[in-house]
Amino acid sequence: MRNIIAILTFSFPILIFGQNFKIKKPNIDELKAELQHNNFSDDAIYMFLKKQYDSIAEKKNVSHRRIFEETEICSFEQDFENGISYSMYNCSESGGMSISLMLPKTDRNSIIQWVELIYKSSPMDIEHGWNSEKTKFEPTYKGVGCYYEIKETESNTIVENYCGC
Repeated sequence: MRNIIAILTFSFPILIFGQNFKIKKPNIDELKAELQHNNFSDDAIYMFLKKQYDSIAEKKNVSHRRIFEETEICSFEQDFENGISYSMYNCSESGGMSISLMLPKTDRNSIIQWVELIYKSSPMDIEHGWNSEKTKFEPTYKGVGCYYEIKETESNTIVENYCGC
């Protein structure tokens, strides 16, 4: 009986802390409206993070590029509550935008739903679908569009997003 109590006592904290993070669901209509209001200057993932999670630090590793007479941020990283990290790169003249979102180990179903909702919030009429392992959500014809890839480590879930040609 002591052994059972000891096992339960030591296993309980592992069970509590081993639970997966569940990312909040994006409000598609709200994100669409915000994207339009900002003339699509931010991406849906970053807008979602700013609305749903508190940033714990300012943007870091910021890079700028000159466009006509102005400069704009083309690359940065930012940390948010719950161990969430976001990075964006859009400094190539001919390339698209690359985003990496690192989350605590995330519930698989919630991240799949999240990717689909983020995609729906962006104004794109390109048919997308999942690969058989549900790790890649991409244009069904493999051309221009947005590509999402879910990668998992022991302690994190990473969503990599590339939009472009």
